[in-house]
Amino acid sequence: MQKQILIADDESLIRDFIASFFDSIPDYNECKLDMAVNGEDAIAKIKNKKYDLIFTDLKMPIKTGLDVLKFVAENSPETDTVLLTAYGGPESAAQAMAYGAYEYITKPISLEELEMIVKHIFERQELITENQKLQKTIKEAQHYSKIIGKSKSLSDIMDLVKMVSPTNSTVLITGESGTGKELIAEAIHALSHRHKGNFIKINCAAIPESLIESELFGFEKGSFTGAIKNTRGKFELADKGSILLDEISEMNLDLQAKLLRVIQEREIVRIGTEMPIKIDTRIIATSNRDLVEEVKKGNFREDLFFRLNIVPIHIPSLRYRKEDVPSLVESFIKKVCFELGINKKTISQDALNLLVDYDWPGNIRELQNAIERACITTPEAILKRESFLFLSQQAGRLIKNDTNQESIVASKSPEDDLNYVNIDNRTIERIEKEIILKTLKKTGNSKQDTARILGITTRTLRNKLDIYNDEDGANY
Repeated sequence: MQKQILIADDESLIRDFIASFFDSIPDYNECKLDMAVNGEDAIAKIKNKKYDLIFTDLKMPIKTGLDVLKFVAENSPETDTVLLTAYGGPESAAQAMAYGAYEYITKPISLEELEMIVKHIFERQELITENQKLQKTIKEAQHYSKIIGKSKSLSDIMDLVKMVSPTNSTVLITGESGTGKELIAEAIHALSHRHKGNFIKINCAAIPESLIESELFGFEKGSFTGAIKNTRGKFELADKGSILLDEISEMNLDLQAKLLRVIQEREIVRIGTEMPIKIDTRIIATSNRDLVEEVKKGNFREDLFFRLNIVPIHIPSLRYRKEDVPSLVESFIKKVCFELGINKKTISQDALNLLVDYDWPGNIRELQNAIERACITTPEAILKRESFLFLSQQAGRLIKNDTNQESIVASKSPEDDLNYVNIDNRTIERIEKEIILKTLKKTGNSKQDTARILGITTRTLRNKLDIYNDEDGANY
C-alpha cells in the first residue's frame, strides 16, 4: 500500500514513534514518509507534494498545527489529517474537527489507537477511490452511449477524447456537417474536471454578424440601443466550464482578432466598457470546412488557427465508416419509435444492406432523418427496401415528369443502383401513391407536413392528389 504520509511534530521521539509504527506493519511498508519539525516546514512540504495522510502536532513553533490544518483544508481538501495534542477533551476534539481533521490523538500515543485510526482512514480512502472509479465509469458509459459505432476510426477518436478531456487544452473538431462534432464536444466537457461548470454552445453561422460580438462578450447598459441592463456574454457564462464555438469558420476576421486576444489573455471586454474581465473558460471549436484552405484564402487568421489547433480531432464522414451504420440504424429505430409513439419496428437485411451501401452525403443527421421518415411512412412492422425509396432523390437523382413536377421515387433507369422499377409486382407510381396517401393520413391530412416529410413541394403534392382524386373519385 503506497501512501504519501507527512509527520509534523517538533518532538523527534513522536516522529520516530509514528514512523516505526508504519515500518512494523507489512501492509504499510511501502508508505513513503516525510518529516517536518514545525508548522512552517510542514506547509512548505505540502505546497510541493500531495499527501494522503498528515499527522500534525497542535503546538509547534512558528506555525501551529491549526495553521497546518487550515492550509490543508484550503489547498488539499482530499488529504486526511490527524491532530496530535497533549491536551485531550471535548474542546480539543471540537477544535480539530472545526479545522477539518479526520481524528485527533492525545499524547502519549497509544499504539492500538494509532493502528485503528490509520486502518479506518485507509479503508475510507479505498472506498472513495473505488466510488470515484465507478462514477467515472458510469459517466463515461452515459456519454459514450450517445456516440454509436464500432469502427476503428471512431474507437481511435474516443481514445483521443479520453486523453484530452482531463486537460485544459483547446480542441478543434473538424468534419462534414452531420458527423457528430457536437456530441464529441459534449463528451470532452462531460469527462473533464469542468463537468460541473456550464457547457455553453454558440453557433457562429446562425447568429447575425452584428449580434455575435455582444453574444460572446456581453455588453454594458446603454452601450447601444436596446441595451437596457448589463448582460453577461457566453464566455462569462462558461466561466469554470467550457464553450463550444460551432462552425467557427463562419466568424468574420475582426471578431477572429478579438477571439485571439481572449485566448491569449484569458480575459474578455464587454461592449461599452474598456474594463477587462478575467475568465477561466475552455474553448472547443468545430468547423465543417478545411481551415488550412481557409487560411490560404485569407478567410481565417493563421495565428488563430494555430491557437485553436492544439488538439485536432477529425471525424470521418459516414461513407468512410460504413461499419457504424448498422448500430446507428438500430439505435435510431428504437429512438424514433419511442419518441413518436410508433409501434416497435425492425429492419430487413435487404433494407439494411441498402443503407450500408448508400453514401450518406448528409452523414449521421441524414441517416437519422431517413429512419424517422421510413418509420412514419411504413405501416408494417418491418422496414423494407421500398421504405427508403426517397434516398435516391436525396442523393440528387431527381426525375421530372411530363408536367415538370418532382418525383419522390427513384430513377426508372435500369442502370439505377437502387433498382426499384418493379417491387412486389407493383408499379413505381402505385408505390408512390401509397406512400403519399399513408403519409397524408398519418399527418391528419396536413398537406404542408406531408410535403415536408416526403421532401417535395406542396404544389407537387396538390397536383398528385388531384390525379388521385380523378382516379378514385375521392377528395384527398
